[in-house]
Amino acid sequence: MISPEHAVSFRWPEWTPNLARADVTDAGAPTVASMRTFGAFVTVALLLLGCGAPSGAAGGERSSGVRSEASPSPTAALTVGPEPISTAAVVVIPTAELESLELSPTPTPTPTPVRDPTPPPVSESAAALTPPPTVTPEPDDVRLFDETPTGDTRPDLPPSDYRGDVRALRTQNGVMLPIRGVTTDKYLVVTPCYNLDSVTGGLPISGALDVVIDPGHGGDEPGAVGPNGLKESTVNLRVAELLRAELMDRGYSVELTRYSDHRVTIQSRAELANALAPRVFMSIHHNGGFPEPFPVAGTEVFVQLGDPESSRLGGIVFEEIQSAFADVEADWMGNVETFGVAWRQNDEGTDLYGVLRRTPDLVSILTEAMFITTAAEADLLAMPDILETEAIALADSLDRWFDTDDLGSGFVDGVVFEGDLGNGGGTEGCIDPPL
Repeated sequence: MISPEHAVSFRWPEWTPNLARADVTDAGAPTVASMRTFGAFVTVALLLLGCGAPSGAAGGERSSGVRSEASPSPTAALTVGPEPISTAAVVVIPTAELESLELSPTPTPTPTPVRDPTPPPVSESAAALTPPPTVTPEPDDVRLFDETPTGDTRPDLPPSDYRGDVRALRTQNGVMLPIRGVTTDKYLVVTPCYNLDSVTGGLPISGALDVVIDPGHGGDEPGAVGPNGLKESTVNLRVAELLRAELMDRGYSVELTRYSDHRVTIQSRAELANALAPRVFMSIHHNGGFPEPFPVAGTEVFVQLGDPESSRLGGIVFEEIQSAFADVEADWMGNVETFGVAWRQNDEGTDLYGVLRRTPDLVSILTEAMFITTAAEADLLAMPDILETEAIALADSLDRWFDTDDLGSGFVDGVVFEGDLGNGGGTEGCIDPPL
């Protein structure tokens, strides 16, 4: 999810109709300098007439008028209005019923073999078996999460030249570690907090895989939180576990970026995905913010900029999620301007979201099935059968992408995002879990 703090920072493209955007400039507002000049003129005139100027008439200041850019607000009839989005904080009310979603440690089965020795063709980049170096962004890297900016400018690790058969390890604590080297008795690995370390054991994982699933957030970065106290990180992990089990039953080879509730940086998620070189990299999230009444689930799917296979998968995922929840009675919420499938670009001209930007040679998407910050949808996401429904919809989407030429639907124009989404997902303050 993206915090409402940053939801007002979009730079609307030139083609956006005036009806669908709020005023974002104050070109006609008087400046402090102009007010001073006028005050001085009045003072001189009064002195020439023999009158005393009132105290402070020439020296008073006011701050120049600056309005926050407001996001358009959809109505139940999908019309767009100028009302600004509220930035009130979500009230967290923990409930005992949510304990049913607390996760026990996931067993560590041996990865399944590749499902089909002659799979249908996809782009060469998605089928590459050699993991590419992690892309190095600029120091002001825009990240996916919603914390206040903290100036984390730690540089990336040097690109890895490791090309061994074992690409990663899964430890007994459910921690996934991409490998950067092997000695006679140790593995050199990258930790969840993007540090170099060495370990002596774990379940070795070889690439390339069919799918790597990324449960967003985790640990001290819970993501969005529902009015019922339900954490997005908990829901993301549960859906990812259900999806992995369903895909393995269908014969796919699958791994997760985390198997327990701990923090993982964007850099480490991408390094792991690139090391395992899956056909598909899918990051699972559940949206936050302040949507308005909507006739259907306000599903949003974000795809890689300029990648047709990522777009095709995103369109199929959108169709399957919408179909899966079409018969569910709920007070749905959504955003008319972001409902559907789109890319989102930063002011550097690349993908805004790090998990998409840092995996350029993989077919990568990010899903936001519904809004956990709304009361009705948070209650839905506390129901095991709803999470199972979402997982099956995602599995059906992958079946269609692998086995058909379907293009999907729900595509909308992408937008350019200006600003900083903060250090969420970054390295600052990150403490590695026990490996």
